[in-house]
Amino acid sequence: MPRRRLLHSALLAALLLGGCATYHPDPLPTAPHLAASVQGLQVARSQIALPALAHYDFDPNKPLDATGLAILAVLNNPQLKAERAKLGVARAQAFDAGLLPDPQLSLTRDFPGNSVGATTSAFNLGLSYDIAALITHHAASRAAQSAAAQVDLQVLWAEWQTVAQARLLYTQISGNAARLALLEQERALFQERLQRSQAALAQGNVTRLDVDAQLVPLQALTQTIQGTQRQQLALQSQLHALLGLQPGVPLPLAPATPQPVPDAAKVDAALQNLPRIRPDLMALQAGYAAQEQKVWQAVLGQFPAFNLGFTRARDTAGVNTIGFGVNISLPLFNRNQGVIATQRATRAQLRADYQARLAQADADARQAQADLALLQQQGQALRAALPALESAEAAAQVALQHGSMTLLEFINQRTALLDQRLALQANAQQTEEQALALQLLTGLGPYRAAAQTTTSTTAHQP
Repeated sequence: MPRRRLLHSALLAALLLGGCATYHPDPLPTAPHLAASVQGLQVARSQIALPALAHYDFDPNKPLDATGLAILAVLNNPQLKAERAKLGVARAQAFDAGLLPDPQLSLTRDFPGNSVGATTSAFNLGLSYDIAALITHHAASRAAQSAAAQVDLQVLWAEWQTVAQARLLYTQISGNAARLALLEQERALFQERLQRSQAALAQGNVTRLDVDAQLVPLQALTQTIQGTQRQQLALQSQLHALLGLQPGVPLPLAPATPQPVPDAAKVDAALQNLPRIRPDLMALQAGYAAQEQKVWQAVLGQFPAFNLGFTRARDTAGVNTIGFGVNISLPLFNRNQGVIATQRATRAQLRADYQARLAQADADARQAQADLALLQQQGQALRAALPALESAEAAAQVALQHGSMTLLEFINQRTALLDQRLALQANAQQTEEQALALQLLTGLGPYRAAAQTTTSTTAHQP
């Protein structure tokens, strides 16, 4: 008999401890983990949720274009990796909420002292279960699942924003490179003219005033170039940080190609379906669905708590008993009304937050569309005015050679042409940036297939 009890105890201990988790320390890193080369970055495109990027013909050994940078950013951005870690927490919480509550086992043992009539020790063995937890279990589980879906969509929106940031930095760096090329070309022309003037001054053919007049625009060009170079360095540093690259790692970029401007009809259609396209809006919808389940859980919690148990006991006189017990809370004062009021107020707040975000999303997209249309109109005007300035500058060169125009007048004419070219280049860059912003806000461009996939996937979520 003792051996059988020992065997039963061993089996019970194995059953209780068999599924226990073990602890393993995970110390924090002591240094930043940044790639030392572009080839050292992760390029597993199967992990990308955007089909347009996952199916892109990508070669990290060639100069990178906007799409190539977006691929590397989605896979290697340190902040995005931290966002994905939140998804693991949310899924673990959903798993925890889906588990049924454990039963409660109790055991007491009493040993008699100098008591008359006591013949043996007494014990009380009880097994109970919280029935009320089963009533709210389904609602709690669905709330946790919706919360996990919300985090998943928030991570997807973070991926969208990372793609947009990579493409924006590519556009800005390419635009700065084009601007520097214009400025350097103009500075080279002024330097060449200044050298010729200095040689003519040495021969007594021009005055000192003619030479000094060329120093002012040359110095202004030099300062503009230096400022643009500093801005370019800052943009390149931001791009390295976005990709998880060590500072100073060579990052060759392919020549920029114009991005297609979203069609007005497609933009209007996207705006009508914005709640089913934008991950941030769908994340708020999932959060609201989770809150709906919390309200329902709170309503279910107003009913009496019900705990059922069974007991096996023996008193000190050796009398054995078997029975059961029921514990029921009486809903006289609390009735969970405070929790219900809090959850309902939270739901109302989430509803207002969603309505505000939806209105802001629509307004942002329409503003971007209007800004893009205005930039296109301004670009047409700048291009239309360019030939006249080029013709005037060519005539000014001839007039300067024949002495019918002063050097200062020629410099002003040349500066006007440069300003027009710089304005046209800035307009092209701003148009490109606005097109990228409109694609992000409407789910068009590289986000289109991902938006459709997300819509069909989340349609079946609780």
